[in-house]
Amino acid sequence: MVQSSSYLAGDTSLQVDTKFGGAKSFFGGEGLFVLQVSGAGLLLVSSFGAIHRKTLRPGEGYVVDTGHLVAWEGQMQYNLRKAAKGGIFRSMMSGEGLVAEFQGPGEILIQTRNIAALAALLKPHFPSGG
Repeated sequence: MVQSSSYLAGDTSLQVDTKFGGAKSFFGGEGLFVLQVSGAGLLLVSSFGAIHRKTLRPGEGYVVDTGHLVAWEGQMQYNLRKAAKGGIFRSMMSGEGLVAEFQGPGEILIQTRNIAALAALLKPHFPSGG
């Protein structure tokens, strides 16, 4: 599974299809669809920052901010949830939207930076006009 914004290129032997990411994913600002890539061949993904590879053992859990997800193995179990305890408003006001809770075994690719967070940080420094 690859975040649609992280897909760069792949061999023609790969099958690329879209998969519904769920309304929670869309309202969390991560997009409505993810890409399901299958087959044997070279797959190139892009990221904002470096890519950190996290390998989970069977039953091991790991929580990732959805804005930092690049790709993960399709057989992995995961659940999307609010980052902060309490209501969705509190979660959004904390600067965090949704996180993905993964269960191993499998591998996750995580980008070290989040372009949306950078844009929000820079926005006050740009002139706004009419």
